[in-house]
Amino acid sequence: MSEFAIEGRPTVAVPKSSYFSTFCIGLLIVNLCAFLYHFLGAQVFNAVGNAVSLAIIAYSIQIIMQSKREEGAAKGYLLVALVTTTLSVIYNLQVASMTDALKYLSIYVFYAAGRATGGKMKPIELRCIVALGIVPILFLLTKGSSKVYENESFASEVFSYFPNANTGVLYFSALLFAVTQLYGNRVILFQFINAIVMNKLGAAVATAVASCLWIVMPIRSSSIVALIAVGVGGAVALSVGALDRGIATFDNLMLVFSMDPSAIASMSYKQLVTMTGSTDLSAFFRLIHWTDIWNVYSSQGTGVFLFGYGSGQTALVTYAALVAHNDYLRILVEYGLINLAIFAPFLIHVYRSLPVGATRVLFVVLCIYFFSENLLDNFTSMALYFAYAGRASVMHGSRSGAQVSVRKRARYISRETDEEEFV
Repeated sequence: MSEFAIEGRPTVAVPKSSYFSTFCIGLLIVNLCAFLYHFLGAQVFNAVGNAVSLAIIAYSIQIIMQSKREEGAAKGYLLVALVTTTLSVIYNLQVASMTDALKYLSIYVFYAAGRATGGKMKPIELRCIVALGIVPILFLLTKGSSKVYENESFASEVFSYFPNANTGVLYFSALLFAVTQLYGNRVILFQFINAIVMNKLGAAVATAVASCLWIVMPIRSSSIVALIAVGVGGAVALSVGALDRGIATFDNLMLVFSMDPSAIASMSYKQLVTMTGSTDLSAFFRLIHWTDIWNVYSSQGTGVFLFGYGSGQTALVTYAALVAHNDYLRILVEYGLINLAIFAPFLIHVYRSLPVGATRVLFVVLCIYFFSENLLDNFTSMALYFAYAGRASVMHGSRSGAQVSVRKRARYISRETDEEEFV
């Protein structure tokens, strides 16, 4: 049974709306444009895709403004984020990227629009989500590599029309997140398959951590069985060598934390390989890059501390000329402390509003991945995650309201019975 299945009649009426149907069709058009843009290298398709993305955001804002729901928290976060992001853009007006700022703000817009709409998934949505899953795979089978990225330094890491496999695996995670209303906790298994097929250790670890948190918080009778199953699965994976890379990465991380970042930054690639015995040095490069980013940010004045040094500027002001590879750090340094103070509580609010089960597990996967990737740039993934999180929170609230009403009705009947017996 889906985790959203509700017994009895809900007390909160869910308004009928075509928002999610239009939303999914729009995202499909965006990705078809991305397919053609990366397949042909024709800029016109990128322009059309961007225009459709703007139209989706504008439509979402219209839905929020027309909604009669009392969604104070969602609208409150959107309003505060709008104010603080605007202040950051004004402070860095000469250098701030309006595109990046709009992508960041859109997550608040989509969450509020999802809450304003609610409702159950329609067949057209499911068909669009299936099509969204097919489009990048079809690109991989027909073209294989992107014309847009072929001359970039990261060309060897490109997956389909995504800049790397990490953004690809989160794209498919977002699709799975969107269908939890239909398939419930079964999507957790498909998320593990997603991580294995894409051969991404980080996604597998994030999913395992999120699943374990779900199992043990709160502790219940089924937790013991689930933990035993996880333990057996881990033992089998260890015995066949599936965790060798993970163990090596963990050892490297421990070495990273035991050393002075400035010492690591001064070492050559050859020295790092010799020291670790591995060519997988992503942890070292991230630490070096994050140290450089922090040095740039912390060396500025109070204004930068509060409002950042400008959206989209990390790649222009750092030695590596790369984005942050950590969205929490990115928001801090590009938008300032005031925006990080909004973003982190917002994620906690979204998590707590979601029903226990697959939706929380996959949302935690996203929050963990925010620590090591650049996910805010991925419009489709963020749109799916936050719009469907908004819907899921409404359905969860409806179910909770229905259950409370049933309990109140039961207590009322019980009191009436007791009074009749007393008389």
